[in-house]
Amino acid sequence: MEYTFKDGKIYQDDTEIYTIKSNSSNLGAKSIEISGATGLQSIYIDKAPGGYKISQGSMDMGTLSRNLVMSYNGRTYSLSKPYVDNDTRKMEIKSDDSKIGTLTFGSGVLTGTYDYMNDEVPVVVYMSVMSPYIKSAYNTPNGQTGRRQNAYRMPRIYAILSNVVFLVAIVIIIFSGALGIPTNYDFLILIIVIAFSFVIRSMGRRKYQEEHKNDEDNGMNKNL
Repeated sequence: MEYTFKDGKIYQDDTEIYTIKSNSSNLGAKSIEISGATGLQSIYIDKAPGGYKISQGSMDMGTLSRNLVMSYNGRTYSLSKPYVDNDTRKMEIKSDDSKIGTLTFGSGVLTGTYDYMNDEVPVVVYMSVMSPYIKSAYNTPNGQTGRRQNAYRMPRIYAILSNVVFLVAIVIIIFSGALGIPTNYDFLILIIVIAFSFVIRSMGRRKYQEEHKNDEDNGMNKNL
């Protein structure tokens, strides 16, 4: 089975199945109401000591802890750490260390898959909780452009260091005569500086990408 979350609703094959309504404050979500379509029971996630309680109708069905471990109908569920697969971010849904479903963060939508009907509610709950973390780069038409722009970003210290290297090289070239450096070495110095600056900037971009990825992962895994 496959469900898709988009614009506050969960669909199956373009048919609306659930509507997600979140009651939030500055301290985070206080409650989430997952209203089912005709014939489907609504699901409620309400703030409780240590996390949230999950109920359907007037029956308490389980709990969701702050680290996203879920107890539902006698079974325990959890989410894996995010990983990248074909330019999309994914998380596995597990029950007793066995994979029972997958969350996929794609082009402005969140997709949840599962094999057995007993796992439907846990998957829907995880989709509603994780929906705010659909990658913002996918939410705009220029998402691809945004990722290309990120590829050229770097921590400020690396950009400053790269510029300093160029300034030092210019000073050396200008005063090469006074420093006893042959003038025919000016071009060689320039080539070396360009190469060194390229290395610094490459290191800076790699550092930025690592930090940016960690920020996304932490955001998706942070406490409710």
